[in-house]
Amino acid sequence: MRKFLSLMKLQINARYGLSNLLYNAKNDKKALLKSLGMGLVVLIALAEVVGLYTFMMIQLYKGASAANIPQIVLTMAAVVTGVFALVFGIFYILSGIFLAKDTEFLSSLPLSQGSIFASKFLLVLLGEYPFAFFLMLPPAIIYGINQDMGVVYYLLALICILFIPLVPLVISAIFSLLLMNIVGRSRRRDLITIIGTMILVVGMFLGQNYLISRMPENQQEFLAELVKNSNLVVEIMGRAFPPAIWITRILSGTFNEAAVNMAYLLIVSLCAFVLVYLIASFIYQRGATAQLETEASTGKARLSYRSTSQIWAIFRIEWLTILRTPIYALNSLVMIFVAPLIMIMPMFGGNYAQGSSLENLFKLIESSGSTPLLPMIVAGVVTLFVLMNPAVSSTFSREGKNIWILKNIPVKPEIQVYGKLLAGYSISFIAAVLSAVVAMLSFRIPPVATVMAIILSAAALVPISAVGIFIDMMRPKLVWNNPQEAIKQNFNVVVAMLLGFVTLTIFGAIGYFVAAFVPYTFAAFMIMMVILLVFSYISIKVLKITAQGAYRKIEG
Repeated sequence: MRKFLSLMKLQINARYGLSNLLYNAKNDKKALLKSLGMGLVVLIALAEVVGLYTFMMIQLYKGASAANIPQIVLTMAAVVTGVFALVFGIFYILSGIFLAKDTEFLSSLPLSQGSIFASKFLLVLLGEYPFAFFLMLPPAIIYGINQDMGVVYYLLALICILFIPLVPLVISAIFSLLLMNIVGRSRRRDLITIIGTMILVVGMFLGQNYLISRMPENQQEFLAELVKNSNLVVEIMGRAFPPAIWITRILSGTFNEAAVNMAYLLIVSLCAFVLVYLIASFIYQRGATAQLETEASTGKARLSYRSTSQIWAIFRIEWLTILRTPIYALNSLVMIFVAPLIMIMPMFGGNYAQGSSLENLFKLIESSGSTPLLPMIVAGVVTLFVLMNPAVSSTFSREGKNIWILKNIPVKPEIQVYGKLLAGYSISFIAAVLSAVVAMLSFRIPPVATVMAIILSAAALVPISAVGIFIDMMRPKLVWNNPQEAIKQNFNVVVAMLLGFVTLTIFGAIGYFVAAFVPYTFAAFMIMMVILLVFSYISIKVLKITAQGAYRKIEG
């Protein structure tokens, strides 16, 4: 146990840079102040996201209270948290446990492979808690205040939040263990890992949506039963994530209900962890070490020489780097699949996530009709879904110790920035186009309005992507031990996502006022397009002006 705790302490220190923070606090006040300042910027940007999410939960609580089911706010939050942990847990498990570069070092330690797996699994679990607290705390506090709950309620809520991500991560870990052991026998390991993971994510996403969207065929009987039993809707929504039902009853039920369901939650969670630990004790090492083997060459390489533009060359290099590194591919390309899947939900039935913010977005699209707001609303929703793109906000950090190559090649810094910007932007653009087309089919949006939405989204993504690449260019994370740290443990990715959300909010406010004062759809579209193009031009101009100085400041 002492060796295991020492390993956990070592990995936590390496993951979160605690030693570096303590060193800066004592010896480098400037670096400490810079980190604190960046943290303050993140908190300010995060406040808007938390405020918006809290507002939506308050509206959900009011609607649920009117229907005499206020506890549904807890169920909804628990379902969203569990589904989030399950879908994205595969990426976290693969990158943090199987594709990390410290696997070879850890396998040489005098610890069992089960213990090594457990230490990495718990490290991933720690990384899930910020999202779990963000999604669960506002609804829990809203329910607790309005229902006049006591201290015991908040202690139980804290315990529930700590256990919410455990079962989804265990399921993700079992899938990953099986996948990596199968992949380890193939020559095309990287390709199969990427494709297999995407298939698993799509399958689980569609499966979750199918379970939620299934409602009783006889609606009259369902409504009659709902009047008699307010917990029926909780049970139906909890199909996507059964522990959500237990959590709801723990926090809103009687003492006996809370005790029984707490026992369910603890026993199932701990048994699930023991199960994945036992499985990993036999097959983890084989799947993890197989990724360290060099793939055999299957043919002769042929050199070709042809002229091409420098921007296009940087663009191709960025894409090849992403595709050849599973960690980068899994984290960068995920939205190309997830965003269209979100937009396809209404095609499976209109009962998905009743009362949720997602349903409100869908209703906003449906209620817009042929108004000038329709293209803007669709563009805003699509851009929101493809907003998180770590390929942009980690582009310089991924260079690591090889940053000196970029500083010395005969290509101007601004040209390199344009090529990297185009590569990251192209990922968001592909996801936006696919999402808009799926939205057209799901909501029966006119093709003309869909084209307008795609154009507006494409224009809005330029300054949003520019913000991400600017942040990473000004302070790249070049010191990392394995690729996952450059993209998954990079503070720049979080900052870029939050500032991108703020930027999109500003565009949304501008679009609302434009549509309010201009009653003609095409005229409103042209005005908004001009505004977005101005923002895009300014953002690209800023990148050009700052690129030279930023390159000189980068140490490498």
